[in-house]
Amino acid sequence: MSKSDYNRQAARRQKIRNTTLIVGVDIGNAFNALGFMNKEGNVLFKCAKLHNNREGFEKFLDMIEGLKKKHRLRDVLIGMEPTGHYWRKLAYFAKEHGYEVRFVRTTALKHHRELDESSSAKSDQRDALTIANITREGKYIDTVIEDGVLRQLRTLSKARERLLRYSVSAKNSLHAALDDYFPELHEIFWSMGSRSLWAILDQCPFPQDVMLMEVATLQDLIARSSRKKKESLQKAKALRKTAQESIGLKQIGSADRYRIQMCLEEVKRTVLSLKNVDKQLKSLLKETPAATYLMSIPGIGPLSAAVFLGELGDSAHFHNARQIVKYAGYDPQESDSGSRIGRRFISKKGRWLLRKYLFFMSMRVVVLSNYFQEYYQRKLETKNRFGQQPRRKEMLCAVAIKLIKVIFALLRDKREFEDLAPAAAA
Repeated sequence: MSKSDYNRQAARRQKIRNTTLIVGVDIGNAFNALGFMNKEGNVLFKCAKLHNNREGFEKFLDMIEGLKKKHRLRDVLIGMEPTGHYWRKLAYFAKEHGYEVRFVRTTALKHHRELDESSSAKSDQRDALTIANITREGKYIDTVIEDGVLRQLRTLSKARERLLRYSVSAKNSLHAALDDYFPELHEIFWSMGSRSLWAILDQCPFPQDVMLMEVATLQDLIARSSRKKKESLQKAKALRKTAQESIGLKQIGSADRYRIQMCLEEVKRTVLSLKNVDKQLKSLLKETPAATYLMSIPGIGPLSAAVFLGELGDSAHFHNARQIVKYAGYDPQESDSGSRIGRRFISKKGRWLLRKYLFFMSMRVVVLSNYFQEYYQRKLETKNRFGQQPRRKEMLCAVAIKLIKVIFALLRDKREFEDLAPAAAA
């Protein structure tokens, strides 16, 4: 751990006063376990089951206020492990009542449990006390619970990512079905999201159905659903020819037709839903002043900006760009021991969606921005610690870190990006 990390941890410990009540919460689906400590680490109270309902939440407040009064405490610091999505209700409830909420890494909880008790034995009550102890030592994450438009952006970004996975799965299912019945169709319509393909599958999904239609009818069907109308006749002729020579299954029943229709409807639903989510993201982005600074960088569009800002939250909570690098999981890690020199790699311990889109953004900016193109070219001339030229993925990770530093400066100074002139980049 670096010197700055130790200093931050010490600063967190100093924030905890003798009048601070520390609460450790082990989050669960139906109920949570609680552990209460003071600054010295003395256990003040334990609760094995706090149900996730109104009665449980009111009991949570009563316990905190009762312990504050009993032990003459004023401040409350709540630490919890952000398990799945179960933590949100209690975290936002605590925030609404003025309590400070911080999060503890799962890996930190596991290692700390073994250090405290020299055992890997686990229980909810034990974990709650361990979380309280980690929080007391200042070893929590500096993540702030966001609200407002940034939380809406994050919610939509995650929903879009899930929808994208469903869309890919639906397209793969349709692709597999066409492999059984009409495999040659892939040569004419390469994308499962093609509107012309949807029109054909709506009217004539099997080779036998295509053979019953005239070329002119097929051409009209393709032309009405395609932007490239000049190619419609060529595609219609190719469709008739492939239908005549198709090696797909010949015995077609009602179940086969239902299968194609079901896969097609799922593809349509997910593709159109993705478009609607993108519209919502762009609409929310207009309410975010920081989006203008971000999109001034060539290669960063509305979607990337929306996901980045939603995952990052308020940039004012970060004191320097290194914190964002670590938050995204791009902080370099080493694995050296004695005379052995290991390869450096990124930690991947941050927000995975932020890390993913930063990588996509890096691939774009090295093509469209003169400044980042020059930086990438300089990286091509360097050698890694083994005297080898870095791999493309390593260089793009370096570009992602540089991009974070540039974005942090833009958001801090509230200014737009000024790219290098082509002559200066050369």
